[in-house]
Amino acid sequence: MKPTQQDDKRLKVYHHSVLELPLIGAGTYEIMNCEVLISALRLGYKHFDLAETYDNLKSLEEAFRVAFLPISEDGLGIDRNSLFITMKVFEIKNGSHISHLLESIGLDYFDLLLYHSPTKHFDDQKMMEKYWRDLIAEKDSGKVLQIGVSNYYKQHLDRLLVFCSKNGLQFPFANQIMVNPYVFPAEIIDICKYWNIKVIAYCPLGYNYSEMLLREANVENIASQIGCSPSQVILSWLVKQGLYVIPRSCNAEHLKCNLESQEVDWQINGAENPELKRMMRSLQKTNDEVFSFMIDLGMDAFFQELTWGKDFTMQAV
Repeated sequence: MKPTQQDDKRLKVYHHSVLELPLIGAGTYEIMNCEVLISALRLGYKHFDLAETYDNLKSLEEAFRVAFLPISEDGLGIDRNSLFITMKVFEIKNGSHISHLLESIGLDYFDLLLYHSPTKHFDDQKMMEKYWRDLIAEKDSGKVLQIGVSNYYKQHLDRLLVFCSKNGLQFPFANQIMVNPYVFPAEIIDICKYWNIKVIAYCPLGYNYSEMLLREANVENIASQIGCSPSQVILSWLVKQGLYVIPRSCNAEHLKCNLESQEVDWQINGAENPELKRMMRSLQKTNDEVFSFMIDLGMDAFFQELTWGKDFTMQAV
């Protein structure tokens, strides 16, 4: 599906209006200690990825309260407009849903609001269309600056893009999916890049498989050659693929190390070594193996991708 002239104009308008998305952000899954979040703010993290189902809104409220307080009042003196805050929800239940979430965290707006998974609203085409219009309404109200999706694979995104293009509606600003050297869904990444949809990579260090990933011989070899940690190899490599990453950590030293990944230089003797790229791509699992590396919502959406609407084909619009 090729973008029309109307699509091009619409993409330029809405992508220009939002604060630039930081390359490396902080995941907050199951982080209940507000001191961890405050540490991330002190270190200079600008992007925080939240979700209604993480059950840590109270900790987030306390961390942001400290962040926005003036230094003279024992706060961090951070300007709200310098942060990029993403919130994920499964659905928008009513007109006050997002307002209530904002109030509970002490914010006036979210920079990005995502549907957490397509499994709630892809039972049929009309439901999907209604849910996307609901998201647009939240943006029009000013409570969020941008809207997008999470765990959307090809069938999901194809249908949504066709619907948006036919009806002159905004396309997703971002798609948050699991991406790491083991699980690298190149097809959906390419589709997103083609349509200027930012790919936010969650579980970039492998989640339950992080210990195994960080001990991969190829990762350790590259880390030794370019002089950084294995985690920095992985995060910086993903950033070099044009992705935005949101690693999660409760360890202050790891938080610092992760944030500094964007400064890693892959050049050796003044040039990038193609062998290093080959070594990273060699870690990618086959489609059959990927299932064991998918988790939670990612797995649900991945199964739905295999079973839902396979008779659908992209249409030129």
